[in-house]
Amino acid sequence: MKEGYLQLKISELNDKCTQIDQMISMEKSKIELLQQRVGGAKELIKKLQDLDEFKDKILKQIQEDNQKLLADEIKSISSKIEKNIDSLVKSKTKEIENILNYTKSREKEIVQQTEMISQVNEKVNYLLNHNNFLMMKLVNKGALSDREVTELHSRSSKKSD
Repeated sequence: MKEGYLQLKISELNDKCTQIDQMISMEKSKIELLQQRVGGAKELIKKLQDLDEFKDKILKQIQEDNQKLLADEIKSISSKIEKNIDSLVKSKTKEIENILNYTKSREKEIVQQTEMISQVNEKVNYLLNHNNFLMMKLVNKGALSDREVTELHSRSSKKSD
């Protein structure tokens, strides 16, 4: 009985070993299939990684080129604006200098005219005082009367109006 029992257990163990062997061979075939798939995918993954690295390099290069272009354009626009501002400031400065020179010349003319008017006023005042003095002398000498002097004053004031 022990032999029959042992044979039974051995046959059960053999069955289990064959099952395990079948399972192992099945798993091996699955692993081989996966390795084949992964092996083909490895090349694809490598190509994708290379493509991703290439994309990163291109993006960096584009960013650098864009920064250079932007910097160049900013410099160009800044220099144009600076030149425009310089020319505008120079033209406005010339205009202001011309206006200032014109104002100075007008001021000189006005000062000269004021001095001339002042001199003429002094002469007129002198002549009026001289005239009054002469009339008083003529009145004192009896050559003219007060009434005639008043009449002369009224006539001269009518002519000047």
